[in-house]
Amino acid sequence: MNTAVKLLVQSGSQFAELKALLVPSLSAALQTLPGQIWQSMQEIRLRVGQPVRLCLAEGERTLPLRWDAALQERQLMLFLHNSVYAYEEQLRQGFVTLPGGHRVGLVGEAWFIEGRLGGFKHIASLNIRLARAVLGVAKPFLPHIVQQGRVLRTLLAAPPGVGKTTLLRDLVRSLAEGEAGLPPLNIGLADERMEIAAAVDGVPQLAVGSRCDVISACGKAQAVMILLRSMGPQLVVTDEIGSEEDCQALAAALNAGVSVLASAHGGSRAELLARPWLGDLLREGFFERLLLLKRIGGRLLPAAVYDKQGRALSC
Repeated sequence: MNTAVKLLVQSGSQFAELKALLVPSLSAALQTLPGQIWQSMQEIRLRVGQPVRLCLAEGERTLPLRWDAALQERQLMLFLHNSVYAYEEQLRQGFVTLPGGHRVGLVGEAWFIEGRLGGFKHIASLNIRLARAVLGVAKPFLPHIVQQGRVLRTLLAAPPGVGKTTLLRDLVRSLAEGEAGLPPLNIGLADERMEIAAAVDGVPQLAVGSRCDVISACGKAQAVMILLRSMGPQLVVTDEIGSEEDCQALAAALNAGVSVLASAHGGSRAELLARPWLGDLLREGFFERLLLLKRIGGRLLPAAVYDKQGRALSC
Protein backbone atom coordinates (compact mmCIF):
# COMPACT_ATOMS: atom_id res chain seq x y z
CA MET A 1 0.00 0.00 0.00
CA ASN A 2 1.57 3.31 -1.06
CA THR A 3 1.78 6.37 1.19
CA ALA A 4 -1.13 8.18 -0.49
CA VAL A 5 -3.45 5.21 -0.02
CA LYS A 6 -2.34 4.73 3.60
CA LEU A 7 -3.09 8.39 4.24
CA LEU A 8 -6.54 8.12 2.65
CA VAL A 9 -7.50 5.03 4.66
CA GLN A 10 -6.22 6.40 7.94
CA SER A 11 -7.59 9.91 7.39
CA GLY A 12 -11.11 8.63 6.78
CA SER A 13 -11.52 7.22 10.28
CA GLN A 14 -9.82 10.18 11.95
CA PHE A 15 -12.06 12.69 10.25
CA ALA A 16 -15.18 10.62 10.96
CA GLU A 17 -14.48 11.08 14.68
CA LEU A 18 -14.10 14.81 14.22
CA LYS A 19 -17.23 15.16 12.06
CA ALA A 20 -19.27 13.47 14.79
CA LEU A 21 -18.33 16.30 17.18
CA LEU A 22 -19.38 19.20 14.93
CA VAL A 23 -22.60 21.19 15.39
CA PRO A 24 -25.20 20.27 12.72
CA SER A 25 -24.98 23.56 10.79
CA LEU A 26 -21.20 23.29 10.42
CA SER A 27 -21.42 19.61 9.54
CA ALA A 28 -24.03 20.38 6.87
CA ALA A 29 -21.91 23.17 5.38
CA LEU A 30 -18.89 20.87 5.16
CA GLN A 31 -20.93 18.10 3.55
CA THR A 32 -21.57 20.34 0.53
CA LEU A 33 -17.84 20.27 -0.28
CA PRO A 34 -16.11 17.64 -2.42
CA GLY A 35 -15.03 14.67 -0.31
CA GLN A 36 -11.38 14.97 -1.35
CA ILE A 37 -11.13 18.45 0.15
CA TRP A 38 -10.60 16.83 3.55
CA GLN A 39 -7.28 15.51 2.27
CA SER A 40 -5.91 19.03 1.81
CA MET A 41 -7.71 20.65 4.75
CA GLN A 42 -5.39 21.85 7.50
CA GLU A 43 -7.56 24.06 9.73
CA ILE A 44 -11.18 25.07 10.34
CA ARG A 45 -11.35 28.59 11.79
CA LEU A 46 -14.47 29.61 13.73
CA ARG A 47 -14.65 33.31 14.69
CA VAL A 48 -17.74 34.85 16.27
CA GLY A 49 -19.34 37.30 13.87
CA GLN A 50 -17.40 36.02 10.84
CA PRO A 51 -17.95 33.35 8.18
CA VAL A 52 -16.37 29.94 8.69
CA ARG A 53 -13.04 29.70 6.88
CA LEU A 54 -11.04 26.65 5.88
CA CYS A 55 -7.27 26.66 5.52
CA LEU A 56 -6.34 24.27 2.72
CA ALA A 57 -2.97 23.28 1.30
CA GLU A 58 -3.83 25.31 -1.80
CA GLY A 59 -5.18 28.36 0.06
CA GLU A 60 -8.21 29.63 1.98
CA ARG A 61 -11.88 28.82 1.36
CA THR A 62 -14.85 30.60 2.93
CA LEU A 63 -18.09 28.75 3.74
CA PRO A 64 -21.54 30.39 3.50
CA LEU A 65 -22.08 30.00 7.25
CA ARG A 66 -21.83 32.99 9.56
CA TRP A 67 -20.61 31.92 12.99
CA ASP A 68 -22.23 33.39 16.10
CA ALA A 69 -21.77 33.22 19.88
CA ALA A 70 -24.51 30.60 20.35
CA LEU A 71 -22.86 28.28 17.81
CA GLN A 72 -19.50 28.88 19.45
CA GLU A 73 -20.78 27.84 22.87
CA ARG A 74 -22.54 24.76 21.51
CA GLN A 75 -19.47 23.72 19.52
CA LEU A 76 -17.09 24.14 22.45
CA MET A 77 -19.33 22.09 24.76
CA LEU A 78 -19.45 19.29 22.19
CA PHE A 79 -15.64 19.27 22.10
CA LEU A 80 -15.59 19.20 25.93
CA HIS A 81 -18.27 16.49 26.11
CA ASN A 82 -20.21 18.95 28.31
CA SER A 83 -17.55 18.72 31.04
CA VAL A 84 -15.49 21.87 31.42
CA TYR A 85 -13.90 20.49 34.60
CA ALA A 86 -12.41 17.45 32.80
CA TYR A 87 -10.55 19.76 30.40
CA GLU A 88 -9.67 22.49 32.88
CA GLU A 89 -5.89 22.23 32.54
CA GLN A 90 -5.97 22.14 28.73
CA LEU A 91 -8.35 25.12 28.64
CA ARG A 92 -5.95 27.07 30.83
CA GLN A 93 -3.29 26.55 28.16
CA GLY A 94 -5.59 27.58 25.33
CA PHE A 95 -6.23 24.28 23.58
CA VAL A 96 -8.21 21.05 23.69
CA THR A 97 -7.06 17.80 22.06
CA LEU A 98 -9.74 15.64 20.45
CA PRO A 99 -9.75 11.90 19.69
CA GLY A 100 -7.64 11.35 16.59
CA GLY A 101 -5.11 13.98 17.62
CA HIS A 102 -7.01 16.97 16.25
CA ARG A 103 -6.26 20.07 18.31
CA VAL A 104 -8.63 22.94 18.99
CA GLY A 105 -6.99 26.25 19.86
CA LEU A 106 -9.15 28.83 21.61
CA VAL A 107 -8.84 32.47 22.61
CA GLY A 108 -11.09 35.15 24.03
CA GLU A 109 -11.24 37.28 27.14
CA ALA A 110 -8.60 36.01 29.56
CA TRP A 111 -9.18 35.68 33.30
CA PHE A 112 -6.56 35.32 36.01
CA ILE A 113 -6.17 33.70 39.43
CA GLU A 114 -3.60 35.38 41.68
CA GLY A 115 -1.77 36.70 38.65
CA ARG A 116 -1.78 33.34 36.83
CA LEU A 117 -3.78 32.74 33.67
CA GLY A 118 -6.87 30.79 34.67
CA GLY A 119 -8.29 30.34 31.19
CA PHE A 120 -10.55 32.16 28.76
CA LYS A 121 -14.17 33.29 28.86
CA HIS A 122 -16.36 34.67 26.07
CA ILE A 123 -14.49 32.48 23.59
CA ALA A 124 -14.13 34.53 20.40
CA SER A 125 -12.18 32.15 18.17
CA LEU A 126 -11.71 28.41 17.74
CA ASN A 127 -9.08 26.97 15.43
CA ILE A 128 -9.48 23.27 14.65
CA ARG A 129 -6.15 21.90 13.44
CA LEU A 130 -6.52 18.56 11.66
CA ALA A 131 -4.03 15.83 12.52
CA ARG A 132 -2.76 13.35 9.98
CA ALA A 133 -0.60 10.29 10.48
CA VAL A 134 1.27 10.07 7.17
CA LEU A 135 3.13 6.78 7.12
CA GLY A 136 6.45 6.96 5.28
CA VAL A 137 6.92 10.74 5.38
CA ALA A 138 10.05 10.23 7.52
CA LYS A 139 11.92 8.23 4.89
CA PRO A 140 13.75 11.15 3.15
CA PHE A 141 14.88 12.49 6.52
CA LEU A 142 16.25 9.36 8.14
CA PRO A 143 19.67 9.43 6.37
CA HIS A 144 20.27 12.90 7.80
CA ILE A 145 19.67 11.92 11.43
CA VAL A 146 20.86 8.29 11.57
CA GLN A 147 24.60 7.93 11.07
CA GLN A 148 27.35 5.62 12.30
CA GLY A 149 24.86 3.32 13.98
CA ARG A 150 23.06 5.89 16.13
CA VAL A 151 20.49 8.68 16.12
CA LEU A 152 22.12 12.10 16.06
CA ARG A 153 20.78 14.75 18.42
CA THR A 154 18.44 16.51 16.01
CA LEU A 155 16.29 19.63 15.90
CA LEU A 156 13.53 19.96 13.29
CA ALA A 157 12.44 23.52 12.55
CA ALA A 158 9.84 25.20 10.33
CA PRO A 159 7.11 27.83 10.58
CA PRO A 160 3.70 26.68 11.89
CA GLY A 161 1.68 24.52 9.52
CA VAL A 162 4.53 23.07 7.46
CA GLY A 163 4.35 19.60 9.05
CA LYS A 164 6.81 19.32 11.95
CA THR A 165 4.45 17.26 14.11
CA THR A 166 3.55 14.94 11.23
CA LEU A 167 7.22 14.31 10.52
CA LEU A 168 8.15 13.91 14.19
CA ARG A 169 5.40 11.31 14.63
CA ASP A 170 6.57 9.20 11.69
CA LEU A 171 10.22 9.47 12.72
CA VAL A 172 9.26 8.09 16.13
CA ARG A 173 7.34 5.24 14.50
CA SER A 174 10.18 4.42 12.10
CA LEU A 175 12.85 4.40 14.80
CA ALA A 176 10.69 2.38 17.21
CA GLU A 177 10.05 -0.26 14.55
CA GLY A 178 13.63 -0.53 13.28
CA GLU A 179 12.99 0.97 9.84
CA ALA A 180 16.06 3.23 9.88
CA GLY A 181 18.84 0.69 9.55
CA LEU A 182 19.14 0.44 13.34
CA PRO A 183 17.77 -2.10 15.79
CA PRO A 184 14.35 -0.98 17.11
CA LEU A 185 14.71 1.69 19.80
CA ASN A 186 12.91 2.21 23.09
CA ILE A 187 11.62 5.78 22.82
CA GLY A 188 10.33 8.17 25.48
CA LEU A 189 7.86 10.69 24.05
CA ALA A 190 6.97 13.87 25.95
CA ASP A 191 3.69 14.80 24.23
CA GLU A 192 2.59 17.88 26.18
CA ARG A 193 -0.11 19.02 23.75
CA MET A 194 -1.28 15.47 22.97
CA GLU A 195 -0.78 16.01 19.24
CA ILE A 196 1.96 13.52 18.40
CA ALA A 197 0.51 10.29 19.82
CA ALA A 198 -3.03 11.61 20.46
CA ALA A 199 -3.36 9.37 23.52
CA VAL A 200 -6.86 8.61 24.80
CA ASP A 201 -6.97 7.13 28.30
CA GLY A 202 -3.19 6.99 28.06
CA VAL A 203 -3.14 4.84 24.90
CA PRO A 204 -1.74 6.35 21.65
CA GLN A 205 -4.32 6.62 18.87
CA LEU A 206 -1.83 7.55 16.14
CA ALA A 207 1.07 5.41 14.95
CA VAL A 208 4.15 6.02 17.11
CA GLY A 209 5.49 2.47 17.12
CA SER A 210 5.27 -0.45 19.53
CA ARG A 211 8.31 0.58 21.61
CA CYS A 212 7.25 4.13 22.42
CA ASP A 213 6.36 5.18 25.98
CA VAL A 214 4.26 8.35 26.09
CA ILE A 215 3.64 10.98 28.75
CA SER A 216 0.76 13.23 27.67
CA ALA A 217 -0.60 16.55 28.98
CA CYS A 218 2.48 17.16 31.13
CA GLY A 219 5.02 19.95 30.80
CA LYS A 220 7.87 18.89 28.53
CA ALA A 221 10.64 19.50 31.03
CA GLN A 222 8.96 17.46 33.76
CA ALA A 223 7.93 14.71 31.34
CA VAL A 224 11.48 14.33 30.00
CA MET A 225 12.88 13.94 33.51
CA ILE A 226 10.23 11.33 34.41
CA LEU A 227 10.97 9.37 31.24
CA LEU A 228 14.71 9.39 31.96
CA ARG A 229 14.18 8.16 35.52
CA SER A 230 11.41 5.67 34.88
CA MET A 231 11.60 4.18 31.39
CA GLY A 232 15.28 4.09 30.40
CA PRO A 233 14.73 5.34 26.84
CA GLN A 234 17.40 5.21 24.16
CA LEU A 235 15.87 8.29 22.54
CA VAL A 236 13.83 11.15 24.02
CA VAL A 237 11.42 13.00 21.74
CA THR A 238 9.43 16.19 22.26
CA ASP A 239 8.03 19.06 20.23
CA GLU A 240 7.93 22.86 20.25
CA ILE A 241 10.83 23.41 22.63
CA GLY A 242 12.08 26.84 23.58
CA SER A 243 11.87 27.61 27.29
CA GLU A 244 14.79 27.50 29.70
CA GLU A 245 13.24 24.46 31.43
CA ASP A 246 12.83 22.61 28.11
CA CYS A 247 16.45 23.19 27.16
CA GLN A 248 17.75 22.16 30.59
CA ALA A 249 15.78 18.91 30.40
CA LEU A 250 17.28 18.08 27.00
CA ALA A 251 20.76 18.77 28.39
CA ALA A 252 19.97 16.31 31.20
CA ALA A 253 19.16 13.67 28.56
CA LEU A 254 22.59 14.22 27.03
CA ASN A 255 24.23 13.75 30.42
CA ALA A 256 22.29 10.51 30.79
CA GLY A 257 23.69 9.22 27.50
CA VAL A 258 20.33 9.44 25.71
CA SER A 259 19.87 10.92 22.25
CA VAL A 260 17.30 13.65 21.56
CA LEU A 261 14.87 14.43 18.75
CA ALA A 262 12.93 17.70 19.08
CA SER A 263 11.15 20.36 17.05
CA ALA A 264 10.81 24.13 17.26
CA HIS A 265 9.15 26.98 15.40
CA GLY A 266 11.57 28.80 13.13
CA GLY A 267 12.12 29.61 9.48
CA SER A 268 15.93 29.89 9.49
CA ARG A 269 19.00 29.05 11.54
CA ALA A 270 19.50 32.76 12.25
CA GLU A 271 15.98 33.01 13.64
CA LEU A 272 16.59 30.05 15.95
CA LEU A 273 19.94 31.43 17.11
CA ALA A 274 18.20 34.65 18.15
CA ARG A 275 15.96 32.81 20.62
CA PRO A 276 17.06 32.67 24.28
CA TRP A 277 18.15 29.24 25.56
CA LEU A 278 17.45 27.43 22.30
CA GLY A 279 20.02 29.62 20.55
CA ASP A 280 22.51 28.74 23.28
CA LEU A 281 22.04 25.01 22.63
CA LEU A 282 22.69 25.54 18.93
CA ARG A 283 25.80 27.67 19.50
CA GLU A 284 27.19 25.11 21.96
CA GLY A 285 26.78 22.30 19.41
CA PHE A 286 24.19 20.41 21.44
CA PHE A 287 22.25 19.53 18.27
CA GLU A 288 24.36 17.50 15.87
CA ARG A 289 21.82 18.10 13.12
CA LEU A 290 19.49 21.00 12.41
CA LEU A 291 16.91 20.26 9.72
CA LEU A 292 14.82 23.07 8.27
CA LEU A 293 11.68 21.82 6.56
CA LYS A 294 9.71 22.88 3.49
CA ARG A 295 6.57 21.68 1.75
CA ILE A 296 6.45 21.46 -2.05
CA GLY A 297 3.40 20.13 -3.87
CA GLY A 298 2.14 18.41 -0.75
CA ARG A 299 5.53 16.75 -0.08
CA LEU A 300 7.56 17.44 3.06
CA LEU A 301 11.27 17.81 2.27
CA PRO A 302 14.50 19.09 3.86
CA ALA A 303 14.99 22.79 3.06
CA ALA A 304 18.43 23.01 4.70
CA VAL A 305 20.64 20.78 6.85
CA TYR A 306 23.36 21.96 9.27
CA ASP A 307 25.90 20.13 11.40
CA LYS A 308 26.68 21.07 15.01
CA GLN A 309 29.25 23.64 13.90
CA GLY A 310 26.58 25.39 11.83
CA ARG A 311 28.01 24.26 8.49
CA ALA A 312 25.47 23.73 5.71
CA LEU A 313 25.33 20.14 4.45
CA SER A 314 23.88 18.70 1.27
CA CYS A 315 20.14 18.05 1.37
